[in-house]
Amino acid sequence: MSIQSVNPRTGESFGPIIAPTTSAQVDSMIASAVTAFEKWSLTSATSRAKVLFALADALDANTEKLVEIADAETALGIPRLTGEVGRTTFQLRTFAQALEKGEFVAPSIDSAVDAPLPQGHPKFLKTLRAIGPVAVFGASNFPFAFSVLGGDTASALAAGCSVVIKAHPAHPQTSQLSFDIAKKALIDAGAPEGIISLGHGFDFGKSVITDPRISAGAFTGSKAGGRALFDLAQDRECPIPFYGELGSVNPVVVTSTALSDVNAFAGAYLDSLLMGNGQFCTNPSVLFVPDNAEFINAVQEQLSHREPSPFLSEATKSLHDKNRADVISKTSARLLQGKSAPTQGFFSSPAVLVVSAQSVLTHPEYLATECFGPTGLVVTYSHSDELHAVLSKLEGALVGCLFSQNISTAEELILNALASKAGRVAFNAWPTGVAVTAGQNHGGPYPASTSSLHTSVGTSAITRFLRPVAFQGLPDESYRAVTADTVKGK
Repeated sequence: MSIQSVNPRTGESFGPIIAPTTSAQVDSMIASAVTAFEKWSLTSATSRAKVLFALADALDANTEKLVEIADAETALGIPRLTGEVGRTTFQLRTFAQALEKGEFVAPSIDSAVDAPLPQGHPKFLKTLRAIGPVAVFGASNFPFAFSVLGGDTASALAAGCSVVIKAHPAHPQTSQLSFDIAKKALIDAGAPEGIISLGHGFDFGKSVITDPRISAGAFTGSKAGGRALFDLAQDRECPIPFYGELGSVNPVVVTSTALSDVNAFAGAYLDSLLMGNGQFCTNPSVLFVPDNAEFINAVQEQLSHREPSPFLSEATKSLHDKNRADVISKTSARLLQGKSAPTQGFFSSPAVLVVSAQSVLTHPEYLATECFGPTGLVVTYSHSDELHAVLSKLEGALVGCLFSQNISTAEELILNALASKAGRVAFNAWPTGVAVTAGQNHGGPYPASTSSLHTSVGTSAITRFLRPVAFQGLPDESYRAVTADTVKGK
């Protein structure tokens, strides 16, 4: 099926019709990725850093052009998208700087111990080596930061891997333009030909992840799509790592001490909930609050003035509307709504569904229903036992948050309950906003991600695409032959 851009504000198609990538083209791309990997994986860390810096510079130089087409395809707005390009180039430079410092690439030496076993052992040199060509699946909601040159591609390139990228159909022109800019920058920087490639179409993704020449996959998107790809990756004759970020409700627990100013807190909640029209993987989908009518009334009053924003695509809107209707019908939730949605384009009114903890305990499956979009679930609880009973029903999450004026034994129990479910726990902070830094962890127990041991954001994301190799008893003069940073001529 051919692919064409759609303007979410109007629902109208525009731009060139893009044909799906053919089987022959897939084979050629992967063959080139294999050849490029053989060279790139043996390139020094400092040389790889220079290439990442060049990619960042190229994106910065083309920001205005990139943002213009991305806004037409996603309706995310010029300011948001301009900031996202900046985040993307910051990611590239952050990995480049890590390489320059020797992070994640420097070998470790365990000197020989001349003693009887088990204390004695020969000399070991442990290195981290690139895993091989990687398949990256672009996300719908971040056309830059989690797309062609996003964190998955940046960390894979930094590790020494070549990358085969599947463009997301919600922003095909943005993806193609990003790739064209990147390809020129790579050529100018002297990177191996075929180090990155881009394909389009549903079948392209299936073909790439099942190809025996691909060594790992990285994905950001829906639970259904990510799980299907994960299963394909595991069903191969030779299974491969598949790092999928699939979805999360990101529970936020509020204690009574945090509600001293209900109007301010209600406004902050709605700001986080409706950021990017709620189309964030870190959206605060479920808010647990004490049974407080004043807070609910403040949410209702402020929400009534909030304008609807367009969805990324018609499919995203349809799934959101279905999930919201299901929760309302099965839990008898009280519906609070913002301003009415226009009939043109892909809009829905922002909404908050209010239910009691007891109602949710009767239907715990709805705690796992991610209404990806401008809808939040507020669960009111009467006492701590009721709160912990509901928290125990949660699935894995990317982020868990606690709002409280202090941390006593009760709050410590909540923090530990959240830590058992989430990859990041924030205190007095909303889950939206994911800093690109060494201490970040963007992952969590399934279904938040398919590997709770790894992060897709921050410099540690590079470890997903590195595998350890220990050399035993190697002569000192041979070290240069097995460490990429000392390859002759680099």
